[in-house]
Amino acid sequence: MNNISSSICAFLWLTCSELISCGSPDNICYEPNHICVHHPRCFDHPVCYPLSKVNQEFCPSIITPLLVSKPNDGICENAIWSTNGTTVAGRSDGLGSALNRLHGPWGLFVDDNQVIYVADSKNHRIVKWEQDASSGQLVAGGKGSGNNTDQLNHPSDVVVDRDGSIYISDTENGRIQQWSPGAKSGKTIIKDISSPVGISRDKQGLLYVSDWKKGEIKKWGVGATIGQLVASRLSGPRFMFIDQKKSIYIAEQRRDRIIKADDVISSQSSMLVGGSLGNSLNQLSSPYSVIVDELGTLYIADTNNHRIMRWVRGAQSGKVIAGGQGMGSRYDQLSYPHDLSFDLNGNLYVVDYGNHRVQKFVIDKSLCQ
Repeated sequence: MNNISSSICAFLWLTCSELISCGSPDNICYEPNHICVHHPRCFDHPVCYPLSKVNQEFCPSIITPLLVSKPNDGICENAIWSTNGTTVAGRSDGLGSALNRLHGPWGLFVDDNQVIYVADSKNHRIVKWEQDASSGQLVAGGKGSGNNTDQLNHPSDVVVDRDGSIYISDTENGRIQQWSPGAKSGKTIIKDISSPVGISRDKQGLLYVSDWKKGEIKKWGVGATIGQLVASRLSGPRFMFIDQKKSIYIAEQRRDRIIKADDVISSQSSMLVGGSLGNSLNQLSSPYSVIVDELGTLYIADTNNHRIMRWVRGAQSGKVIAGGQGMGSRYDQLSYPHDLSFDLNGNLYVVDYGNHRVQKFVIDKSLCQ
């Protein structure tokens, strides 16, 4: 087995299915005492191999694994975003089923190349939009509502792994689908979920799924058929965010709040912001999504207030950074924003559900030191 620049000598006792892919984009192993290697029996994909399998008797010399820190997102406390958004997926003049339009989009995923994947829910498809493209590309579904392997039924969310495999929360079919790059159909990897909405994938490849009707979140390992409960007794969980420590930030829609669960049953959960219905800066109204930057600052899709809130850690109130001008279709307005994401530069992408578009708000770091 070879690492990026050298080699190690170890027993090949573990099968490829037991190994976790290295974290992108820097081939990081977040599990302690593991090293990223190109395994000759795993199609030479970078995987994390445990150092405990190294034979010190036969291989006395081994490189010391480099501790590579996660790239800084560059978002400082003084960062600001453009007031007007730019439409980067869909059109601002209405819905449609053509590939240059969206219809009721829900979740999105932005990869390292600023390629946007959108769960185009009412078109029952996943569409990929390249940077600066005027039209999207169909990558899953798009054959009408149904439960065949080549169909989806109101998909809510999408994540994409480093190999290009697409994981889809196929909500009305109660399943999670995996589509390989270029595939014409998908395979069910998790089934019999009451109402799957949000889907996230941590650095070890575990999938987390929110069940809106049951009010719970479960996680699945690769190939697992039974999920492990990590948060329960929730009221309308929508989208979630998993940080490096596997803390789970959950948009609890029906309780108008964001909570944090430390990968345990929700008796250990804590409310972070919100908790009362309203449009003041210390209130939320049906939040659908939350993401967290490296400073621990929360960014919330405050859906029924038609705005994106930025909530600094420990603050008693938030600040509007996008929308907040009433429901509308102007470039400084949003209509029921559902999901949000950053690219590697800190630019903000918002799924503007009611306007059937994705808006990009460019970051200004000129005040960052």
